[in-house]
Amino acid sequence: MEKFYGSPRWSYEFLDCSMPMTFDQYNLCSYRCQYCFSYYQRVQFKDYLKKNIRWVNVEKVKKIFLDPDSSQFGPYIKKRIPLQWGGLSEPFDLAEPKLGIGLQLLKFFREIDYPVAFSTKSVWWPWHPEYRKVIKGAKNFHFKFTIITLDEEKARKVEQRVPSPQLRLKALEEVAKLGTAGVNLRLRPFIIGISTPSYLDLIKEAAKRGAQAVSTEFFCLDRRIVKPGRARYKIMSEACGFDLWEFYRLNSHTTGYLRLDYEVMRPYMEQMESLCKKLGIGFFVSDAHHKERCPWGSCCGLPKDKYFSNYAKCQFTEAIVIAKEKGEVRFSDIAKNEHEFLEKTLYVGAGGLHSVYREKNYFLTMLDVMRSVWNNPKDGHSPYKYFEGMLIPDRLDENGDIVYKFNRKKHEGK
Repeated sequence: MEKFYGSPRWSYEFLDCSMPMTFDQYNLCSYRCQYCFSYYQRVQFKDYLKKNIRWVNVEKVKKIFLDPDSSQFGPYIKKRIPLQWGGLSEPFDLAEPKLGIGLQLLKFFREIDYPVAFSTKSVWWPWHPEYRKVIKGAKNFHFKFTIITLDEEKARKVEQRVPSPQLRLKALEEVAKLGTAGVNLRLRPFIIGISTPSYLDLIKEAAKRGAQAVSTEFFCLDRRIVKPGRARYKIMSEACGFDLWEFYRLNSHTTGYLRLDYEVMRPYMEQMESLCKKLGIGFFVSDAHHKERCPWGSCCGLPKDKYFSNYAKCQFTEAIVIAKEKGEVRFSDIAKNEHEFLEKTLYVGAGGLHSVYREKNYFLTMLDVMRSVWNNPKDGHSPYKYFEGMLIPDRLDENGDIVYKFNRKKHEGK
């Protein structure tokens, strides 16, 4: 077993992600969220099941940023595209106060002024003197607090070992006062029966405490999971008040990995979007369905400021936002944006990527794979399939790439 944990990595969601370089300083997470998507990725690794904690080599991480050409992440880092911290684990894990790996790197990223976006459920660090000192006034740091319900009892059942929603709101409020790039409410996964009926009140409360935007995504149920995963779904069903497994079977057109149908999500999405507009905060959708509701191509809701407007734009979220505005979108519309990190990295050697395209695209770059998926509407990750018909293949352009039309009737429910 490797002594150190390998991170950063490329997100397997790079096709539609505005921050495809993600980072975790630990291989484990102290929390036991029953919906955790990374559990289903990591359960195959022995050190995860045995709870053998590993962490990154701090000096190696520093070298990647101080000497970008020393790693495959060089083109990304040299363009100062934001780093996503908290891709698979909690950044301010319960191991962090003891080991302090994150603190060392927080100081480093503050020193080099590199943009970092954090996703967290933890609450101790905003008041810890050392962490507070390095975070206060850091315009290159942006924070997203994950809270999926105001119901403490439901949260206790499905988010085991996680601080209560009320404590997380208090931490969100405290960070909002520290003068960073801002704080968002990360209302995901949105789970019907758990997030409802309190989700609108949660948004109001987060906005009152300083949240600048909401980012949401509905829970997806994986019917391919192993036995321990089924036990997790049972716990979630108890919190929901109905059989989650059966609900997803009846309300999804997909197989294996079940995403709720577009129309099932519509009333919740429209209510959240309307409320955010009234509150004067941003509304962003990370879900494949209704992603066109994002005001710009960062579904995490990164602010358009000096540090974070430079998010990765050669990706499909940017494409669907363009299509909604212009009526159609071409591959060249997104490829005109910075994509050197995609065209200089071979897919087969890209650290952390899912293996689904490896064998058939052995000699292709990440950009080649993206273009191939774009031009194959039958592929489950293509703009047509992934967005469930919100982008419709219309014709080929002068480059031989598909031009997608925006399905405005479907978006408007006509």
